[in-house]
Amino acid sequence: MIHIVDNLTSTNAWLSKYNSEIDDVVLAIEQAQGRGRRGNTWESQKGGFYASMVSSKHELLPFIVGISIIKVLEPHCRDLNLKWPNDIIFKGKKLGGILCEDFGTYSIIGVGINLENKPPLEGTTNLSSHGIDFDKSVFLASFLFHFDRISSLSSKEIIEEFTKFDCLIDNEVFWDGNSGIVKSIDLDGSLVVQSKGQKINLYSEEVHLERH
Repeated sequence: MIHIVDNLTSTNAWLSKYNSEIDDVVLAIEQAQGRGRRGNTWESQKGGFYASMVSSKHELLPFIVGISIIKVLEPHCRDLNLKWPNDIIFKGKKLGGILCEDFGTYSIIGVGINLENKPPLEGTTNLSSHGIDFDKSVFLASFLFHFDRISSLSSKEIIEEFTKFDCLIDNEVFWDGNSGIVKSIDLDGSLVVQSKGQKINLYSEEVHLERH
């Protein structure tokens, strides 16, 4: 079932409270307390795409969602990238993000994409500033189609598809005072980085292309 709501605190929070059937979806016109990873706030004024969906659990769920979003946008946008594990990048700036939360027997996927809204943070962008208009219902329908298709792929195929768009591969990255060169993404979704003469796997670190 698809629910369309004018205003709520968070699509993920609303869906976890009121619905838990697989494939239930809520689409919000705006969020008062949109959330990103690590407790970050996601600015959610009118004009953006803010939706959440109940999904079966999958180890590579953020990757499936990211690829699905790219497939929706590809016919309309060039210079699209994914940034491990959950950012959508357009022309070098953040266009959207993904929040996947585990609720035991199921997961909830949250997606935020800047369409016409004007994100206040530096390093972000929206589609309308590049002359691209996107209807939310069309976006949602296309996303659900691609999500079902990508979900049926093997883990190896999902990682291969994600890697085609990931902007970190072969680049130096920085995290928690450390640095290294990204070599690949492992089958469990971790980032494989060459650092100080050895390969290490990163799982949930906040990774940056520039030293902060």
